Amino acid sequence: MRVERRGKIEPLTPRWILFLREAMGGVDLDAIQSSEVLRADFACLSGLIALEIKSLEEDGTERMDNLTDELRQRPDWPEFLGSAPVQAMTRHMDDPEAVNAKFVNRIGRAIVNHLKKANKQLGAHQDNFPRKNLVRLMLLINEDHELYEPALIAHIVQRALKRTKDGRPLYPNIDTVIFTSERHATVKNGQVVFPLIAVEGSGLETDIWKRTIVDHLFERWANWTHTPTYKGNPKDVAFTTLDHVPEKMARQDLWRLQYRRRPYMAHISDEDLRDRFDEAMATSMLTMHKHAPVKPSIAVRDQAIILFTHVMMEMSERGITAPKFALESKRLVAAAGRLNMPPPVVTWFESMDRR
Repeated sequence: MRVERRGKIEPLTPRWILFLREAMGGVDLDAIQSSEVLRADFACLSGLIALEIKSLEEDGTERMDNLTDELRQRPDWPEFLGSAPVQAMTRHMDDPEAVNAKFVNRIGRAIVNHLKKANKQLGAHQDNFPRKNLVRLMLLINEDHELYEPALIAHIVQRALKRTKDGRPLYPNIDTVIFTSERHATVKNGQVVFPLIAVEGSGLETDIWKRTIVDHLFERWANWTHTPTYKGNPKDVAFTTLDHVPEKMARQDLWRLQYRRRPYMAHISDEDLRDRFDEAMATSMLTMHKHAPVKPSIAVRDQAIILFTHVMMEMSERGITAPKFALESKRLVAAAGRLNMPPPVVTWFESMDRR
């Protein structure tokens, strides 16, 4: 399932702040307390809710690149043409589960840091504004980054909230973490639906009534945004990353978009995909090699570049490494035959092994 979007991307955090003020009776605690005081961001529903907002503003690319650079030093690091999904890379390694765990932990660092800070701030709020009934929420907002997939973030948060030390939870002051993102969505009844996920902390094991407060917040969000809500387990919902289409893009990006819209090679076998790879390479070699017997036209050259781009995308999707499609002269000869190239080209490819 693909979902596209266009237009300007508005930040999500200011919209939530406006919602808290307009629909939840939110009081901005920054305005009534010294900046030196450890505190939550908002008190809502006459103080029943203490809420701390944490926004995922960085895309995490640097953290992931650093880990990838480390893994590239390993002898079992797979070689791909272009980029590839993490799972496609790790399944070719000797210890895929351990490597996948490293990626999850690297993504989770930002999440855990937010949890640590929110736990302190919500704990301080409870000390400064003591009351018998208090629901302590952390709102985790993804500011439009692909990396923070809903199911993955829910897993990271749930695992962290279950951690204990000396028999006590590490984050006792967080009743529920609410994660939201508008970079990921699914389609329900023909309508685009965004994730709004509640991950419960240790406090809800005894204070089950707090779930009704979280549900009430969700209902008010739905009314305020004029959108319906659907309940379900995030593990059972296939959220996809929205494909943002800018007004202007480079030719290569347009070719990639065209293939995402119509992945016409998705149904063919790996052998047939390799044939398309060989055909693109045969034309490209004639274009680039100084002593090639013929030179393809500009139109044929461009079509080969587009095909090669699409083949790389399909290879990435399937997790096919570059060595599996390593060039062989006999395959180039076969590709030349399929493309009805003239005999001098066939002879030139046949002589590759002797050059």
